[in-house]
Amino acid sequence: MNPKLKAVIFILLLFIPTYLAAAAYINSQDASIEDSRTVIKMSIQDPDGGTYVFSPENEGENAEKLNREAASEIAFLTSLNKNADEQEAMPDAIADARTFTVTYDGFNRSSVYEYYFTEDPGAAFFKDPEGKIFKITSEDASAFLCKDYAACLYNGSVYPVLTIGSATVMPQQLDWRYQLFNGTYRPLETETTPDMHNYRMNARLSMSFNLEPDVIDITVYDGDNIIYKDNYANLSQISITEQKQLRFHIEAKWYEVDGKEGQGEAVYDFMATVNAPASFYLNTTTITNGEFCMITVKDKPDDADILFTAEPDLGGFVPTFVEDGEYYRALIPVNYSNPAGIYTFTLSCDGVTQELILNVAEYAYKEASMTVSQSVIDATRTEATLASYDEIMAPVAKSLNIATDHLFEGTFATGAPDTAQIRAGYGRIRVINGGASYQNPGVVYMVSEGHEVTAVNHGVVIYVGETDLSGVTVVVEHGLGLKSWYKNLSEAVVEVGDTVSRGDLLAYSGETGFCDMPCVQVDLTVFDVPVCPYSYQETPVLFNNP
Repeated sequence: MNPKLKAVIFILLLFIPTYLAAAAYINSQDASIEDSRTVIKMSIQDPDGGTYVFSPENEGENAEKLNREAASEIAFLTSLNKNADEQEAMPDAIADARTFTVTYDGFNRSSVYEYYFTEDPGAAFFKDPEGKIFKITSEDASAFLCKDYAACLYNGSVYPVLTIGSATVMPQQLDWRYQLFNGTYRPLETETTPDMHNYRMNARLSMSFNLEPDVIDITVYDGDNIIYKDNYANLSQISITEQKQLRFHIEAKWYEVDGKEGQGEAVYDFMATVNAPASFYLNTTTITNGEFCMITVKDKPDDADILFTAEPDLGGFVPTFVEDGEYYRALIPVNYSNPAGIYTFTLSCDGVTQELILNVAEYAYKEASMTVSQSVIDATRTEATLASYDEIMAPVAKSLNIATDHLFEGTFATGAPDTAQIRAGYGRIRVINGGASYQNPGVVYMVSEGHEVTAVNHGVVIYVGETDLSGVTVVVEHGLGLKSWYKNLSEAVVEVGDTVSRGDLLAYSGETGFCDMPCVQVDLTVFDVPVCPYSYQETPVLFNNP
C-alpha cells in the first residue's frame, strides 16, 4: 500500500473517537427529556411544599446506593409518562386532586410536568410542558401512591407530635405507619434524637399531642425518686408549689382500629424545669368609679404572658404588667364612663387561670357651666385642635418609659399652690357657653399667672411642649403606666428625661390653651385613661405583697 495512503488512513482513525463523541453529544441534546438516560436530575415538589431530589450523579459516602435509587425513581416516572394515554381534556372529577410538580433536568434544558393524584389509582393524570393531558395507567398510579413522596396524600401520614407550651418534644423512639389506598400500612420515616432535652413546663404539667394517643403511660422522677407512675389523666395529682427540675419518661401508643389511618408507638425522655404556679392578687376589693386598682402577680415565669379579660368590659383597656421587684404589677383604671357594679377579672398565665372580683361604687358627676370668649374657642378648641392634640399626646399617653419597677410612693400632692382653689373637679361635666360639653379629665385650679406648679410624686419627665388645646404642657411618668399632666402653664422649667421628686418645681401657672381664666390643670392617668386623684392625695396606693 502506498505509504502516503497509509498515513491518511491512520490520521482518520485517530479522529474517529472524537467524531463518535461529538455525535453522541449532539444526539443527547436532541434526545427526549422523558428518556431516563438523559435526565441528570429530577425534582418532585409535593402538594404540601415538600421537595424530593433524585440525581444519579452523587459523589462521596453512599454514592453508589443513592445513585442506584435515583436512577430507579427517574426510570419509574419516565416510564409512567410513556405508558400514559393522551386525553382530550382534564376530567372535571380531577378538580379535587392534589398536584405534584416534577422537574426533569437534562444536559441543557428542563421540562416541568404536573401530576394529579387522589387516593384512587383509577383517576390519575398528568399535564406535560405543552399542556397536553394524559391519563396514567392504574398500575403506574398504584405504584406512585405507594412511594414515600406520595405520603402527603394520606391523612394517616401526619405523625404524632408532643408539645409542651410552644416547644416540640423530640422523641427517642417513634415508629409510625400510615394506611395506603389498598388498606396496607407503610412505615413513615420520622426524626428522633438520642439526647435528653430540657423544657419548661407550667405547674399543671400541661402537655398535648396533635393526635391523641390511645394509651399514655408517664413516669416522673424527682432526682432518683419516682413521684408519679400512672396514665396522663391523673397527672394533675402532682402538686407543684415551688420550682423543680423533673425527669419524664412517656410511652404512648396509637392502635390500629377502624377509622384510624395511622398507628404506632413513641417513647419520650426529657427533663423539665417546672415553675411554681402563678397567683394573682387585688390590692383592694372596692373602688369608686373613676379610681384604679392594682393587680399583683406572684411567681410569673419571665417568658410567660399574662392574659386578662374583664366582665363588664373596661372600654377596651388592656393592662400592661410591669416587673416590679419580685412581682409583676398592673394598674387597672375604671374610668368615669364605666358603670358601677361588680367586675370580674379573669387572668391566665402559664396554664393557671384565676378570677378576681372588684366592686365599683357609683359616683355621680355633676354639670357646671363655663363662659369662654368665642375667640378663645376658635383658637384653642375646634375639631382641628382636638385632632392635633390627640395626634401629639396619644403616643405620650400610651407609652411606657419606666419599663420596670415604680417610682411613686406615699400620698400624691395636688401639684398646685396651697392657696389654689378648685375651679372644676375631676369628671365634672363642663358646659361651654350653654352649648357643647365635655367631661373634665383632671382638676382645674384657680391660680393667678406665675405661681409654682410642682410634681405630684416621684417620676421622670417624658413630655414638655405646647398644643393649642392644652397650652404649655408637662407630662411626668411615675411607673406602672401612671402619669401626671400639667396644662395651661405659662412656662416650663424642666426638660424631657429629668428625674423629679414630689414637690419639685416643674413650671409656672398661666393662661395658655383652652381655659376661661388663669389656672393650672393637673390630670392623673393610667396610660391614656383619666383617673381621679383625690383618694391618693389622702391615702397611699396600696401595694399587696403576698
